[in-house]
Amino acid sequence: MKIKFLLLVMLSAFIVLADQANANDTNSAPVGAIAGLSPVLSLTCTEVNFGVWRVPVRSSGGATTVTLTVSANNASGSTTATTGGNTINVALASGYEAPTAATCTVTGSNNASKTIQTAIADNTGLIFGSSTHNNLTRPVATAALTANLALAGAGVVINSAGSGTFRVVGVLSIPETIVENNYGGYATSTAENAATVTVTDTADATNSSFF
Repeated sequence: MKIKFLLLVMLSAFIVLADQANANDTNSAPVGAIAGLSPVLSLTCTEVNFGVWRVPVRSSGGATTVTLTVSANNASGSTTATTGGNTINVALASGYEAPTAATCTVTGSNNASKTIQTAIADNTGLIFGSSTHNNLTRPVATAALTANLALAGAGVVINSAGSGTFRVVGVLSIPETIVENNYGGYATSTAENAATVTVTDTADATNSSFF
């Protein structure tokens, strides 16, 4: 009789455990979502700074040229300014910003770790107007300064973040005749009188900068 009772108890316990095992378990877990925004292809450029030059009053000997070159076609490249033509008593003025090639910065490229195309247009015969940069005064009469700009190299190397830099160099021409009233600051002052630099992703995205 005791054995039958014990078997009955064990059977009841098994049924209870089986019922509990068959019950529906529930639990919860959070599910979030992520997204991001990336910049489109962007291009900005600084100005080509030919520097401030000491030039004597003169009416002969020909024009003076100032040629800017860079050691590397990126932001780390150093700029060298070389004079040519009529260099008599011509020297770089002290106390002003040193001559510096323009630096163009690309962001938002789809071509990480590649080289993308660069181009320049409207870059010859740029005419200068008066300016007060470097705390210079405006000239009483503007001399006929002109400049030809050029890319310092072919293309721009894009890094893994989709960014890169390249340089714009050029040649400044100072006319043969200089009078006292010509001294002062000069700049190419309007978009219509500026070179246009363009970068193109291989996915056909383009952007331009004027300077």
